[in-house]
Amino acid sequence: MTIDTLIMLSGSFVVILPFLGFPNSWDSVLLFLAGVFIIALGIVVRRRRGHSAPASSVKNGGAFVENLPPQTDASRDNGKHEAV
Repeated sequence: MTIDTLIMLSGSFVVILPFLGFPNSWDSVLLFLAGVFIIALGIVVRRRRGHSAPASSVKNGGAFVENLPPQTDASRDNGKHEAV
């Protein structure tokens, strides 16, 4: 079972819990445990993904590489053209 599935199932559990007919004290305990479980899943997802942005997005002053215009041969030689 993937972490995404666990997050969706625990969210569904939190949504249907008030309608299951448990006593209020049980509801409080189960909601607390479900909240702790969801927080733990969030921590696991964050650790797997990493805390910092990828290095490619930080280069060039924060501009993404995909957004930069492609370099052509004419732009690489800084506009210096030889007369033919």
